[in-house]
Amino acid sequence: MKARIYKVLVNRVPAIRRKYQEARKEAVTRGARLLLFGKLLWWNLEYYLSGGRTQKTEICFTEKKKLLFEESKNFTGMSGEQLVKELSGYDVISFDVFDTLLLRPFSAPEDLFYLIGTELHYPDFPVLRVLAEDQARKRKAEKTGTGEVTLKEIWECLEPLTGIPVETGMAVEMSTEEKYCQGNLYFLPVLDSLKKVQKVLLAVSDMYLEKSFIQKLLEKYYGPVFHRVLISQEEGCSKANGKLYEKVRETAKEIWAEQTGSAEGCWRLAHVGDNPHSDIFMAKKRQIDAFLYPNPQDAGNPYRPFDMSRITGTIYRGMVNIRFHTGAGKYSVFYELGYAYGGLAALGFCQFIHRKVQEWERCRICFLARDGDVLKQVYDQLYPGSSTCYLLWSRNVSARLGAERFPFDFFQRFLFQKINQGYSLERIFASMRLSVLREDACRYLHCSKDSVLTEKKALSCRNFLLKQWERVLEAYKEEQDLAGEYLRTLLLSPEECAQNYGQEQRKIVLADIGWAGSGPLGLEYVLHKTCGPSWEVHTLLAGSSGAPSPDRDSSQGFFFENQMDSYFFSQSHNRDLWKFHDLHKKHNLYLELLFTSPSPSFQGFEKTENGNINFLFAPKESHEKEVREIQKGILDFVADYQKYFGDFTAKGQGNISGRDAYAPLVLLLKDTAFQKKLEKAFLWDIRENVE
Repeated sequence: MKARIYKVLVNRVPAIRRKYQEARKEAVTRGARLLLFGKLLWWNLEYYLSGGRTQKTEICFTEKKKLLFEESKNFTGMSGEQLVKELSGYDVISFDVFDTLLLRPFSAPEDLFYLIGTELHYPDFPVLRVLAEDQARKRKAEKTGTGEVTLKEIWECLEPLTGIPVETGMAVEMSTEEKYCQGNLYFLPVLDSLKKVQKVLLAVSDMYLEKSFIQKLLEKYYGPVFHRVLISQEEGCSKANGKLYEKVRETAKEIWAEQTGSAEGCWRLAHVGDNPHSDIFMAKKRQIDAFLYPNPQDAGNPYRPFDMSRITGTIYRGMVNIRFHTGAGKYSVFYELGYAYGGLAALGFCQFIHRKVQEWERCRICFLARDGDVLKQVYDQLYPGSSTCYLLWSRNVSARLGAERFPFDFFQRFLFQKINQGYSLERIFASMRLSVLREDACRYLHCSKDSVLTEKKALSCRNFLLKQWERVLEAYKEEQDLAGEYLRTLLLSPEECAQNYGQEQRKIVLADIGWAGSGPLGLEYVLHKTCGPSWEVHTLLAGSSGAPSPDRDSSQGFFFENQMDSYFFSQSHNRDLWKFHDLHKKHNLYLELLFTSPSPSFQGFEKTENGNINFLFAPKESHEKEVREIQKGILDFVADYQKYFGDFTAKGQGNISGRDAYAPLVLLLKDTAFQKKLEKAFLWDIRENVE
C-alpha cells in the first residue's frame, strides 16, 4: 500500500519527485514527516489543477522561481568567525567530510557517477552504480548486520553488471573523486584558528571510500590538522544510526588521555556537519553538541533551474551553489548577475562560435562592440591563440553607414522606434549626424527644433529626408570611407593592405548578441563597398528576434542560406524559447545588460586635422564599476568551469546547448520582483546606453 501511494503521489511527476526527495532530507521527526505529507498532497493538487495532466510542460510548473537578491549575503549559517568563537569552548571537535569539508561541483553527490561513466565509456552507468551499492549494502547487512560497505564490495557487485574489472572501476572512481573534490574555503580559516589554539580535530564520514584515501584528500586542502579520521565502512557503524558517535567519543577520550596523561577530567565534545539528521539529530541524541553547517547544494538548489540536461545542469547548479552558499564570500548583486546568469551563456555561446569557426579555414572572429567585449575575453580564455578582434561598431553606426542599402532600417532606427518617447527633433538629427539639415527639416515640418517626435512628425521627417536623399548619403560618405579604412587595418595585415585586398577571398565571423542581425548586415555592406566584394561573412548571434518581435521574420533568408545562425533559439530550433523571448518584456534589454561593456557606446568615425581616424564615443559610462563586476562574475564562472572541466573544452566535448544556457535566464526573465530590485539599483539609469 505504501509503495502504491508513493508511486501515485511522488513518482508520477518528476518535478514533484525532485521536490519530495529534497524535502525528505530535512524531515527527521514524526511531525516534520506529517507536514511533508501535507505538502506532497498540495504539490499534486497544484500540479493537476494548473493543467499538469494535459499539455503543461515541466518548465511552466518548476521553472518559475522566486530568486534571491544578493544571494551570497543570505547565507543562513554562522560566519566563520562566529563558528570559531562557538567552538572555542570545546576541547574536541569532529567535522563531517563530504558536503562540509570537501565539496564537489555537482548539485547532487550521486551525479559524480555520470562523469565516472563518461570516463569508463559505459552507458547507464549511474543507474547501475546505485543498484550495485544497494546490492552490496543488503548483502553486508545479511552477513554482518550492518550495511556499511567498502568501495571494493560495491564494485564486486558492479563487475557482473558491467563487465568492468573491479580494479579498473575502483581506480577510475577514486581518480574521479580526487579530480572533482575541493576544499571548502569557509573551513580553511576555521580549522587554522582551531589548530592554533590546540583543539583536538577529528574528521568523521559515512562513506564507502577508504580512510587513507579520504585522509589524503583532506591533507591536500587542509594539511595534517586532523588527529584521527573515522569512516563508517571501517568502523562498521554510521552517523546515520548514531553508533559512529560512540566511536567518536571513545576516540576523543583516548586522544585526551594521550595528551593529558589521564582519561578522567572535564572535556567537551562538539560536532559540525551539514545533514540535519545524521550530523545534528543523531549527534545530539548521543549527548554531543552539534552545529549545523548549511549544505551549499541544498541551500542553492531552490534558486537554480532544473529544466536542463542532466550533466550540464548538475555542473552549473553545483558551481553556482558553491560560489554563493558556502559562506566563504559575499558578492554584489552585479557580480552574482554575471556569475549565475551570464557565465553559462557566455561560455556556451563561445563554444558554439568555436564549433562553427572550425567548419571554415582561415576564419577571423570579430566580436562586435559593446556586447563583444566580455565575449572576446571569454573566447580568448577558452581558446588562446585564436584569430580574434574586438570591432568597434554599433547599431546606430550601422544604420547610418548602411542607409544607402537599408533605408527602411535607417528610418526605423532613428525615427519610428523613437516616436512619443520625448525625443526632440534637435536630438533626432544629432543622432543621425545630420544637424546640417535640421533647420530645413523644421521649416518643412512647420515646427521648432525642440518639438517632440510624434508619429505624424516621423512620417513628415522621413518624407523630407527622402527628398534630400542625395545630401543624406553625401553626408555619410566620408565616415563610410573612414570605416572602410578602419576595417582594412583591423582585418588585414600591413602586407595584405599594401596589396589588392579585393582579389583574394577572406572569411570572417561577426559575433553579436542579437537580434535581427541588422548591425552585422550593415557592417557587411560597408565592408563589401569599401574593401571589395570578396569577403565571405557569417554572422553568429546569441539569440534571434523572438516571436513577439515585429521584426521576427526580417533575417530569415540569411538563416535559411546559413549565412546567419543563432545559439539560444530561432524559428528553426528551440521554438518554445523563441516564443517566450519577448522584447516588450525587456528580455532583450536584460541580455544586453549582462554582456554590456564598461566602455562608453561607440558613436562613429571622424577625420582629424592630420587625416587620421578619430573614434567617437558617448559620455563615460556612469555605471562602469557595476558593469565590471558583471564581467568579473562571467569571467570567474568560466575560470571555475575550466578549472574542473577544461579538459572537455580542450577536446571539443561537453558542449553546452543553447537551451541549457538559456535555462537560468528563464528564471531571471520571469521574476519581475527581482527585476524591479535590479532596476532600482542599476537598470533605469543605464537603459538608454544599452545598445
